[in-house]
Amino acid sequence: MEGMAGLYNRRLHYWAILTAAVAVGLIVVGATVTSTGSGDAVPDWPLSYGSLTPPMIGGILYEHSHRLVAGLTALLVVVLAVWLWRAESRRYVRLLGLAAVGAVLLQATLGGLRVLIVSTEAVQDTAIQLTGGTHVETTRIAIAITHGTLAQSILGVLFAIALFTSRRWMNFNPAEVTERPEPAVRWWSVLLVGLVFCQLVLGAVVRHTGASLIIPDFPTAFGRLIPPFGNLPHDPNAPFPLTEAELTAKTAVHFAHRVMALLILITATVMFLRFRSHFRVGGFTRIVLGLVAVQILLGGLNIWTRKAVPVTVLHVVVGALILASSVMLMLWAWRLCGRSLPSGSTESDTSLLTQPSGG
Repeated sequence: MEGMAGLYNRRLHYWAILTAAVAVGLIVVGATVTSTGSGDAVPDWPLSYGSLTPPMIGGILYEHSHRLVAGLTALLVVVLAVWLWRAESRRYVRLLGLAAVGAVLLQATLGGLRVLIVSTEAVQDTAIQLTGGTHVETTRIAIAITHGTLAQSILGVLFAIALFTSRRWMNFNPAEVTERPEPAVRWWSVLLVGLVFCQLVLGAVVRHTGASLIIPDFPTAFGRLIPPFGNLPHDPNAPFPLTEAELTAKTAVHFAHRVMALLILITATVMFLRFRSHFRVGGFTRIVLGLVAVQILLGGLNIWTRKAVPVTVLHVVVGALILASSVMLMLWAWRLCGRSLPSGSTESDTSLLTQPSGG
């Protein structure tokens, strides 16, 4: 029966898909805010100029739209978590729903702090006292980086919940798989997820420290394979001059972002070549490799178009989708390489990922 704990619930699964889809939309709007420089367009929080309906003009349009979509996403996540708690027998799925709620609340708090640390003197003074610094810019950047990275991590969690509530996952019986993937796919998938997550952090650092165009060419770096760190083109008379140390640091972060992209491309290619014919896993290796190829092209377009807004937004969104796809690839890899079920057993007896709770 649909809706009973432990059985496939079509409505719950569709709600999980809807929540994940809206979360993708939230990342689109959030990336638009960053790409258009609208993060400081509204100085107060949680209201916008003291109102729920501010004038939707200029940067206010992007920033307030971001808040509205964030509110909708939070509502959907809360409903999803409550529904999982009432309808799910699998303890890990219920806890994952609660974790999503906690992460969304933390994300909202970070978003508010990101605004108030710029506009509110009391918040600035508190930040300086807590960090022991002399100004709040470093703290603001750290909050923005955490905010951006957490958003994409939440998307990965929501995609996992959508997978766990799907008919394909719940009705899957390892005993029916005639040929299992190589056990090595499990650790390759873990490596892939780790690399992608580190890349998202690096991307957030590049974006929020203003290092996106510090290397002006692509695929070369200052016309070379490796930037000339000992002889970077430093211009002290530029309108907004950088010190040599700042130039070197931003160049290093940007170049690390490119190197990590190459490592991810190599990892995704190896996984595709080794596991492309394997049940379930092969399809995800194709998706991940295709998204990585598109992402590298978008990275180049970012440079060539001097950060055109549509390109930078797509670059952020595709990065999030790579993480979500890699997570689903990892989950299937570990499940498919699990133990065979003895005759007469149920899947929940032997698989950690389908173990019912005691309640």
